[in-house]
Amino acid sequence: MNKNGEQRFSALRTVAMIFANLTAILSANYIVFYILDHFNPGFHFVVRSEFFLTKYLHFVIPVLMILTALLYLLVYAAGGAKPKRFQKKNLILILVIDVILAGAFAMTVNARAFGWVKWLRPAETGPVAIATRVPTQAPTEAPTPEPTAEVTPEQTERETPAPGETPAPETPTPEPTEAPTPEPTPIPGLLGDKYQEKFSEGEPVITEPNTSETLADGTVKTLVYTYAGKSVAIEIHHYKKDKQEYQIADLYVRDLDKLTAVFENDQGKAKELKVFARESKALVAINSDYFSNNANDEGLIIRNGMLIRNHTCKHSDLLVIYQDGTVRGFDVKNDPINNEEILASYPYHSFYFGPTLLDADGNARSNFKALNARNPRTVFGYYEPGHYAFLCVLGDRTIRNIETGGGTDGKAPGMTLDEVSALCASLGMKVAYNFDGGGSSGMYWNEHYFGHNSRITGDILAIVD
Repeated sequence: MNKNGEQRFSALRTVAMIFANLTAILSANYIVFYILDHFNPGFHFVVRSEFFLTKYLHFVIPVLMILTALLYLLVYAAGGAKPKRFQKKNLILILVIDVILAGAFAMTVNARAFGWVKWLRPAETGPVAIATRVPTQAPTEAPTPEPTAEVTPEQTERETPAPGETPAPETPTPEPTEAPTPEPTPIPGLLGDKYQEKFSEGEPVITEPNTSETLADGTVKTLVYTYAGKSVAIEIHHYKKDKQEYQIADLYVRDLDKLTAVFENDQGKAKELKVFARESKALVAINSDYFSNNANDEGLIIRNGMLIRNHTCKHSDLLVIYQDGTVRGFDVKNDPINNEEILASYPYHSFYFGPTLLDADGNARSNFKALNARNPRTVFGYYEPGHYAFLCVLGDRTIRNIETGGGTDGKAPGMTLDEVSALCASLGMKVAYNFDGGGSSGMYWNEHYFGHNSRITGDILAIVD
């Protein structure tokens, strides 16, 4: 083989080797991220699963594999292969290099996603108070004046006394009395006059009835807790069918400030859900999106009417609770998310995690490609202004197949996103939004705890009174 031919084969071998190593590096990262994403529902947020686990690498890795195979076949067919290059020592060296490069690649992704490198983080803008919507009041009508009687000339002549005649004593004319303006009937907050039977006009009434009924599909529904106050009413039901378990807190609030967020903006100050709940004297609380641990370069984060972060929303769905009590979920792939428009519309809370589980008509979404394994779940639901729901699905993160009987050793299997979206639609929710699940998932109420919650969190959403 002449020198030019050797150089050509050397170039082909080099290109083939580069493609082979790149395929190995990406495949290794794909496998690692898939495992983490499968067993940790919150991990997708920081590793951008729509890049690492869907169309991009699904396309890139097979293409690299095919190109690598074709190049090596070409080299072999032309007799340009050098068997000694594939000796054990060389293969081990290549494997070690690939592992190091794969690890460096993964560390770079995580350093960027978690914001480990401070100079990579965009400057924070918050907290900044958001404008408050001026409450509208019904106009008070001015009282209509009583008509004044018209005096005729004959009456004037008759009432004038003749000379020398003593005038009759005048009857004092009563002062006109204005009709009192009726006080407007007070409208009790967001719910108007709805659900009055659920509230208490006196001291709060708390019960734990533990009364059960069996639904048509065999699910046992148990009322485990009620709270009736002047501004807040809560009903918590426990549902169990076979090994599947979940709890739903039906929430009725007349004032939106009763639906409050408790958080630490610093990841280092994260706490257990029950610690946050006790410190804030929450009646019921769930974990939310753990925004301080999620991709510091993204998201519109608003808590209790304060703007915490005003960054772009590119990869995850957004939930906004407005000051009038309405709620909207933004599907990042189909709904334009304009931060300035949202901020001008009087938001009170916003969360950046998702996905949104229902479409604009309240129907269940399905075919969630990422994060659709069985897991513990936490969901925020919306029915109407003032009527919300917390949903917590119990689950064991090692269980994936409900067909085998649900769980092992009596453990609940959790739900897929498809299943939990169907559940929310069946409950009549208009908006349902997935919060951080897996080890973060949990619900606290009246010193009771329900959920997996094996790790600390940076924020909770709570009902206080």
